[in-house]
Amino acid sequence: MDTETVLKKLGWLANTLSYLGAVALFIMMLLTAADVAGRYLFNKPILGAFELTEFLVLILIFSFLAHAQAEKTHVSVDLLVGRLPKIWRTVIGFFNHAVCLALMGLFVWMTTIRAMELKEYAEASSNLGIPKYPFASFVVIGFAVLGLEYVRDLIKMANANKKGGQR
Repeated sequence: MDTETVLKKLGWLANTLSYLGAVALFIMMLLTAADVAGRYLFNKPILGAFELTEFLVLILIFSFLAHAQAEKTHVSVDLLVGRLPKIWRTVIGFFNHAVCLALMGLFVWMTTIRAMELKEYAEASSNLGIPKYPFASFVVIGFAVLGLEYVRDLIKMANANKKGGQR
């Protein structure tokens, strides 16, 4: 399998997660509108709407992290690095992505432990009794796919440097 195919397959994960995040946002919008209407029009709010919104926000955030990295839409401030020679910008970019990848590995490890603890102790939401571990597991997936995006970026950087060095 060539590098381009691998990069496309890795990108598919971030894209798929972003669709899941869009669905979570839509459900959250409907839930909030129904809760507000129920509260003010019928004096009957939806039981557990706040808990469901918390879970949906978690899905929303961790669905879009990898997609934002893939599309390079995270906020970045480039006051100093942009003035450096290209070789230094490349080295700093590679180092930055390697550190971020290492952090994602740490986050995946720690949130996996937390998800297993939540499952072991059967922690659930207070009103609806929804188990918390599937949502902690979703955080693990979000961090893992973001880590894969950093791997994609590192591969792209290495390929760009290889092509630049062959001239």
